[in-house]
Amino acid sequence: MVLSECRQLMADNAIVEARLVHDFLSAGWSVNFIDVDGNEYPVTDTYGIPCSYDSLKQAEDMVHQVGSCPIRIDSLFRFAER
Repeated sequence: MVLSECRQLMADNAIVEARLVHDFLSAGWSVNFIDVDGNEYPVTDTYGIPCSYDSLKQAEDMVHQVGSCPIRIDSLFRFAER
């Protein structure tokens, strides 16, 4: 889902949460928006390829560009971050 579609869902109050997922293959972060039914919508480019952000801060900033919603961070390395 491209950013304009994400913004439209946010404007329709369909998005309840953003989930930031650490992608161990690219060592980056992907963003999935979750709607009221629990469906996940990854942020993609115009070709449908999921976007990957270099840092957690970049991914969080992208969520704030779309709108304001709770953010959940899902990292495979969360056990080492404590």
